[in-house]
Amino acid sequence: MLGGAALLFKQAADQIAIGTGWANDVCSTSKLFCQHPEYLAYAGGVLLVIAVGFKLGSIAR
Repeated sequence: MLGGAALLFKQAADQIAIGTGWANDVCSTSKLFCQHPEYLAYAGGVLLVIAVGFKLGSIAR
């Protein structure tokens, strides 16, 4: 889900220069994520690593 949100903000940042209405709405919601959509992707990667770690930990018991 975080990867999808990162893609949405990346597309919105690209479209805002054209003046697309939905891009203005999305970027007005969070300017930080429009400027740095990779933050959401990093968070998704960290959560994935944590989930895999918990899963491997539960298998090892």
